Amino acid sequence: MDLGVPLKEYGSADITQLLEVMKAQPDSFWLIDRESRVALAGARPGNAVFFYNDKPAFSKRRPVDEIQTGTLNVLRHVNRPLFKEIEAVIQIFVKPAFPDCHPIRVQLAELPPGQIITPHRDVGILTMIHRLHVPLVTHKDVTFIIQGGRFFLEPGHLYDLNNVVVHSVENKSDVMRVHLLIDMLPSTIARPVYHDSEDAMRAVVA
Repeated sequence: MDLGVPLKEYGSADITQLLEVMKAQPDSFWLIDRESRVALAGARPGNAVFFYNDKPAFSKRRPVDEIQTGTLNVLRHVNRPLFKEIEAVIQIFVKPAFPDCHPIRVQLAELPPGQIITPHRDVGILTMIHRLHVPLVTHKDVTFIIQGGRFFLEPGHLYDLNNVVVHSVENKSDVMRVHLLIDMLPSTIARPVYHDSEDAMRAVVA
């Protein structure tokens, strides 16, 4: 969404429990959504694990087309590890700041040491949402470049990123950067219909 500024900051949240549970996950946890990650982000470095997803890999319809009906089908992985902790962050911290919006895509996204996300603008449905970032694991040498300005995003803080302008990310540190990304769709555009199983969502999007 075009915010008129590169970035807005909305204060801090308690991410202690989320970090504790995340760090206890095996390496295989980060590979469970590899197919969806590639479908949505191409060859972008690092993995992502989705907890809400408006376009899982099996869905062939474009979500921007579904918005024409006033609703958007969203798969929730309610039984996935960390769902409870992430849902708490959304309900306690995010929803009060965005009361007329609903989550449609929520993910933990990695950016490996020494890697970059090349300059780009988001398109399609992503131009309509608030793309929120909560850094969980980061370093002073992880930098967002937005419209030519350079920004460090503090861990545990909530940021709304202007994703329709040119932006990129550099991880010049030796740590795996992990952000919680929450895409909030204004209800004036559409409302999500949540499905808590692949079978339920396949039945309406196939």
